[in-house]
Amino acid sequence: MQSVPVELTPERIVALALLPQVALLCVGLIVAQVMSGIARVKVGPVIAADRSRATRWRIAMTVLIASLAGWILLDGSVWPVPVLLCLGSALLLAYTTPTTRTAILGEGGVQIGWYARRFESLEEWRLTGDHLRFRLFGEWTSVPCPPAHQAELRAKLEQLVPERESPFQD
Repeated sequence: MQSVPVELTPERIVALALLPQVALLCVGLIVAQVMSGIARVKVGPVIAADRSRATRWRIAMTVLIASLAGWILLDGSVWPVPVLLCLGSALLLAYTTPTTRTAILGEGGVQIGWYARRFESLEEWRLTGDHLRFRLFGEWTSVPCPPAHQAELRAKLEQLVPERESPFQD
């Protein structure tokens, strides 16, 4: 059986240079999944979430990546396999990671972007309007809290960390 020699053209060499990026993106996907799993455990079942900016960002990334993939496939001067692996990995990463403005309220805690906290770990909190406001790294931020869940959430927070309720009123 004869082996067919692979011709190393400059285009293939450039495309092979993308393989380390594909490996890094795969490592990023694994890390993102582990961190998302940890956040899901801390937050628990989701009560309310604001992912509106994530949707717009994901649509923009999909359009950008699809147009790059189309250009690569139509151009034909670059070996498409590593490029498509890189673009596909980037798209998976875009769809499986939270944005910095992702805000989630769960039965066990809250999540802002990558940061998830159990209720008992909140620095300070207050329940006002349609939001649970709390300090994260010394700065006030919030997650949506539907009015139907406010009484139950207040009772849970007063049971877990009553001393951390902020006296500040909006």
